[in-house]
Amino acid sequence: MRFSIIIPVYNAEKYIDNALRSFIEAASKTGTVDFEVLLIEDGSSDGSYAKCDKYAEKYSFIKAFHVGKTGPFRARREGMKYAKGDWLIFADSDDELSVDAIPRLSKTIDEWYDKGITPDIIVYNAADFVDRKDKLFKFPFTEHKLYDSTEKRVFYDIMSSSDALNAMWNKCVRRELVLGTDSFDGISLNHGEDLLQTAEFIDKAESIVYLDECLYYYRQNSNGLTGNYHKEFMPDQITAWGFFDKYVSKWSREAVPNDYEDILRRRKTLTCAIGVKSLIYSGIKLGDKKTFLKAIMELPFYAEYAKKELPKWAPEEDAFVHELMLSGNAYSLLIKSAIKHDIKVCIKRLLKRV
Repeated sequence: MRFSIIIPVYNAEKYIDNALRSFIEAASKTGTVDFEVLLIEDGSSDGSYAKCDKYAEKYSFIKAFHVGKTGPFRARREGMKYAKGDWLIFADSDDELSVDAIPRLSKTIDEWYDKGITPDIIVYNAADFVDRKDKLFKFPFTEHKLYDSTEKRVFYDIMSSSDALNAMWNKCVRRELVLGTDSFDGISLNHGEDLLQTAEFIDKAESIVYLDECLYYYRQNSNGLTGNYHKEFMPDQITAWGFFDKYVSKWSREAVPNDYEDILRRRKTLTCAIGVKSLIYSGIKLGDKKTFLKAIMELPFYAEYAKKELPKWAPEEDAFVHELMLSGNAYSLLIKSAIKHDIKVCIKRLLKRV
């Protein structure tokens, strides 16, 4: 079997049909299936459990595994253990892989096989789930170029300076590489997990190929600024940064000297701003916002990085929150901003009822 597609599933009942559509269509077109789809159901509280089983019963190439509530990081790692394909493809349950993805990746692999080369990773581009025309990323990679272990500096630079390469869902990884990696045994993360897993793969890969095609459709977070607050966000991010720092330290020694330290400091500042923003503009009670905000501001990580400079590419909303964080009465200003936001949300709801 050539491909295993690993999809962690948590409370994704309304998305699973879309996520599986391209695989079912691909199987019906070719008549032969050289791939498997692994649904790693992660302790859902909606109908995801039953729906995964329903698809597994109907299609022989779809398999459902129920691993309990472990979080996306460990769910994906479990999928890697179950996978039988020579190559692993990763997807999120609310997104969709292009129907052309498997044949295009298969063709790319064959082209390199013919040259006597087996790439460890194939990176490809993605597009927005709704507007599928424009590429999400402007990578500086040369298409169809094989980047060997001596040419990975460009990947190190991107991993260190932005989140453009973090996602697992735009990569096809050789199974042998995956089996030789799991430096995070026992860790379970809901946030920052992609950064760790991608860093490990990039670090250990002997060769990487880039395919400049949109083979994946990414669904933007529909909750926006009024979504739920996840109190594990900051602890998870702090854990992820702790591990990632070790990779950056190694890459800094191996590569031509670069100011990774400054950009990482800025990205950690952005993490603080994102954590605060997601809290004060969430839908939880004001009293809880006050309690959680105090807890965040007492973190050593926050004390060290919150008032540093942001990356130049920081989103506008995060930059606004960061400006409040820089104030001498930051707590008061942030709570006032939270109250204003709650009032606006309340007014919008009332107007909808009219």
